[in-house]
Amino acid sequence: MAPTTSHILPWLYWGLWPIHRLFLPLYFSQITIVGREHLPREGRFVLAPKHCSRWDPVILPLVWPYPLRFMTNAIEFGGVQGWFIRRLGAFAVNLDRPQPSSLRHALDILKAGQPLVIFPEGGIVRDQVIRPLRPGLARLVLQLDRPLPIFPVGIAYHPQPQFRARVALWIGSPLWTDPGQERNRKQQAQEFTQRLEAALHAAVLAARKCAQS
Repeated sequence: MAPTTSHILPWLYWGLWPIHRLFLPLYFSQITIVGREHLPREGRFVLAPKHCSRWDPVILPLVWPYPLRFMTNAIEFGGVQGWFIRRLGAFAVNLDRPQPSSLRHALDILKAGQPLVIFPEGGIVRDQVIRPLRPGLARLVLQLDRPLPIFPVGIAYHPQPQFRARVALWIGSPLWTDPGQERNRKQQAQEFTQRLEAALHAAVLAARKCAQS
């Protein structure tokens, strides 16, 4: 099986950047970002957002002035869309059976000091505040040898993801991994997942309130 790869074409990313920044405020009536000050100015971190629309990965780059890397469902990599997103920093993961090469690539990105976006619900979920989280994200980041900040990000659209909707992104305080603990890794991953689920739930409720106000 071929190794998982991804990269960012600077001319493509920065060529689309002004179009992206101009288009979104024209399409949506209001975009509010709360908690951007929580994010570090540089270095590695993980954004763990709510996933309620295909618009989410389009809007998320607004929170960070530099390119973000995305772990993305493999079904999104077909055709012209796949060509673009692979060259804008996304890489594929099979949500049903994640391949070791995808997980290694995610770790390589973080080890290189780059931020990474992982949707912890594993897909778009509209009928719940958040779907109960699996420990996959926690197991991944706990493999790193240094503490890593994970930021829960609530995303909400009012009345729904559509033209002229109001959008709110609520970035919560970071949850830090503690890989140095001499504990059972499985138990550690479960406990971290529970903390992330509670923090993401709170961030989504805050984002919904903000979008509706």
